[in-house]
Amino acid sequence: MNIMIKKGAILALVFVVLLTIVGCNTTTYNESPHIIEASQLGPLLSKDDVVVIDARSEEDYAKGHLAGAINLTSAEVSISEPVPGIIAPKEQVEAVLGSKGITPDSEVYIYDNKDGIYAARIWWVMKVYGHENVKVVNGGEVAIVKEGLELSMNIPEIEPVQYTAKDMNTSMIATTDEVLEVVEGIEQAKILDVRSNAEYAEGTIPTSILYPHTNNVYTDGTFKSARDTYNDYSDLGLNRDDTIIIFCKTSVRAAQTALLLEEAGYENIIVYDGAWLEWSTKDVPMQEQSDEVVTPSAADGS
Repeated sequence: MNIMIKKGAILALVFVVLLTIVGCNTTTYNESPHIIEASQLGPLLSKDDVVVIDARSEEDYAKGHLAGAINLTSAEVSISEPVPGIIAPKEQVEAVLGSKGITPDSEVYIYDNKDGIYAARIWWVMKVYGHENVKVVNGGEVAIVKEGLELSMNIPEIEPVQYTAKDMNTSMIATTDEVLEVVEGIEQAKILDVRSNAEYAEGTIPTSILYPHTNNVYTDGTFKSARDTYNDYSDLGLNRDDTIIIFCKTSVRAAQTALLLEEAGYENIIVYDGAWLEWSTKDVPMQEQSDEVVTPSAADGS
């Protein structure tokens, strides 16, 4: 009898622990200035001033998308000089957003199917040019499907408008010279490399801290909670009042990290937009390759 009671108590304890673990992996951004839940998105879709951006590839968009969503990729608000993936100038961003029917007053919600990296990159570009009312959908395409929102293969008709952006907020962007000043100890900041372990092993910016962007999401593809994000980055030695410069290969993945660090209360987040592609072509210090270099996979991305 006592053995059965003990077994039952153990099973009950295991069940409670499992519920706790599952609960910790459930993120809800109901009051967020930068992230929206798919459950919150549905009631907003009928509003005249709402624009939903599908930031997936044109091929994925053509196969089916949230009804009424327009397709806009991060490449459309980027240029290829001096290195691929640099944020586009104001005039180009204005032309692209206006052609998609977006005005400075539009409520913009963005989703993708890549852990939010492409959605966050467009979010970041719009923020740099002063568009405040823009959010990323937590969980992206998967969350939209799970929520049962209407999907369609129809391409909505877009009436082009005049989009007038604010001047570029250069405080959100680090240049190579500014990163170099940090490396040389002239300026105080922490450099965060969000590429993969394999990419980092092949070389990085000296003094940088490695934390792959894939660590920012739970196994179900939703963003980690602000609390979990803070705990993770605090363990790396990053304080909320630190100046943090983030980079990856072309700083697409960096934008996702910038989004979540802002959600976690970090105050001074800067993206090195030239990223590793630019740094690796300059006459600047390099951190030597690791003795154990792992070949980057196709998933290492931008």
